[in-house]
Amino acid sequence: MKTWKLCLLSLVPGVLGWLLNLLLSWVLFASLPDFFYTLLFYLVYYLPTAATIVFCLWLGRRCGRAKVSFPKYLLCTQWPSVVGLGLYVWQFLFVSDAARSTLLAVLGQMPSAPLMCIATRLTWLLDTDNTWDQPESLLATIFSLVLLALLYIAGYGWGRRNQRIEDAEIVRYTR
Repeated sequence: MKTWKLCLLSLVPGVLGWLLNLLLSWVLFASLPDFFYTLLFYLVYYLPTAATIVFCLWLGRRCGRAKVSFPKYLLCTQWPSVVGLGLYVWQFLFVSDAARSTLLAVLGQMPSAPLMCIATRLTWLLDTDNTWDQPESLLATIFSLVLLALLYIAGYGWGRRNQRIEDAEIVRYTR
């Protein structure tokens, strides 16, 4: 797989995060009966999460089967997460509320948004005072990005393992 394609495909979780936020804001402000509101809310909330998990495993498997070197693969797939975390830390820890750029703050949150529902539950397990402030938001963002990286890596290992098995079968049949 070409490097530029891999770098572009790594933007998909961020696009899914943007789509999640867009659809979630539409659902929250829509005038719907309670049953449809609840159904649509959970569908919009968890569908991008499932799509992100499947996509990360698929992309990792594809790169593992294509025998892309692991450091190159990891760098090409995790650059949006590193940039997003840098933007998030800069906008929410070092910039005052009045000077914060909405665009940069949103861009900093997009790569982590699809897996945030899982990351918030992990953060709640570690939270002892039952409050949700800036440290908990930062921890949930970090958890989400780590989960994203682990999904990519798991897919890569899965693809690499399958490729090795196929290569061993080809060698065995050619003897």
